[in-house]
Amino acid sequence: MDGAVVMWIAFLLTLMVDGSMAQGKKMVCSYSPSKALTIGYQPDYIPLEVCTHVMFDAFSFPNFVGRQMLFNDNDKIAFSKVVSSVRKRSNAVRVVASIDGSARDYTDTSGTIVRRKAFVQAATSLLLELDADAIELNWRSPGNSNAGNGNGLDRATMVTLLQDLRQAVNSASRTIRNRNRELWFRGSLHLNVIAEAYNVFDICELVDHVTLDPETIFGLTEAHVPLYSKPFMLPQNIPAQFTSMLQDITFPDTGLIASTQRWIDEGCPPRKLLLGIGIHGVHKAYSAANKAFFGGFTFADKGTKLEHRDLCYTIRQGGWSYGWDQYGGMPYAFRALQNGQEERISYEDLNSLRYKMDMVAEKRIGGIYIKHVHSDDIYGSCGQAYSLTAYLSSRVRSIPSDIGFAIEWN
Repeated sequence: MDGAVVMWIAFLLTLMVDGSMAQGKKMVCSYSPSKALTIGYQPDYIPLEVCTHVMFDAFSFPNFVGRQMLFNDNDKIAFSKVVSSVRKRSNAVRVVASIDGSARDYTDTSGTIVRRKAFVQAATSLLLELDADAIELNWRSPGNSNAGNGNGLDRATMVTLLQDLRQAVNSASRTIRNRNRELWFRGSLHLNVIAEAYNVFDICELVDHVTLDPETIFGLTEAHVPLYSKPFMLPQNIPAQFTSMLQDITFPDTGLIASTQRWIDEGCPPRKLLLGIGIHGVHKAYSAANKAFFGGFTFADKGTKLEHRDLCYTIRQGGWSYGWDQYGGMPYAFRALQNGQEERISYEDLNSLRYKMDMVAEKRIGGIYIKHVHSDDIYGSCGQAYSLTAYLSSRVRSIPSDIGFAIEWN
């Protein structure tokens, strides 16, 4: 029997297991209407059988009108469709409304009393008027760091904003009996942002979950979400004054494992962390002529994201060779171009996902969120439909519950 068929049968069997045997790890399926609807993927197609939460990705940052902040009407309509689809199909799956904003959006809002109050009122309306179960702040690139565009005050004003939102969310929870509402936060995996822009201990004290964004990670590998950063050799012509300070081979302390551990070391309970897993690959062109620096290729561009449903077909075409990034813990496909460059696609497969899920289990992380569920091979063009989602679901369900761990952190 084909391996993919065996895996899918095993996956379906897990769905029939009595609910009392299921553990509390979360599997969040994010859904982007702007991307999903272009391929005809409706909210009704989201596989709620495997999702504990559906994340609406995302509301644009609200506009300031007078002394109020208002969300885009089209976003509200799209979100209502997602909520309606989930409610009619499941009594258990919860819906999260993510609020996307630039560093400047959130910095300006959190730094003044009037704007902060208006934002809290707008965010609360998502809970009370649009029936969201949780709101998530996606504060992109905060702080005065190399990866951010905010300012040094973000560490303080961010906590103030979260304190105000925490009170509002608690109040919203009391309006309907036995209806707990939650506050989530989208966290960066860039070590500079973690160190400079976040008061991690206070953030994790105030929010229910922190979703770790896989697209923010930094690592000197060909893999776009590397487990470890690749050690590199310094070039021979480096100025002499630097050679006394640096070793010939440098091992950067970055990568997915180190960045996730940094959140834990800074005081965030692992049960509150949700590891983001992107169901996509990244296509880049490299210049092999500059291969000496960092012991690898020099990027000729920042890369183009390819959804798994597209790249799985692309890399099956002629001319591609395949490799494995031992530091990144991810596969890649590559081929030479006529202009002397090489194109390479870093992507996820069952092996790379196994390493990530092993980390989730070992660090006792609270669960995962898939970015995005419709990026998977939803139509089975390359084999079994939803093959990566099925594997992730089976792994999430197999992780033992650790109630004692929650008691330990409290």
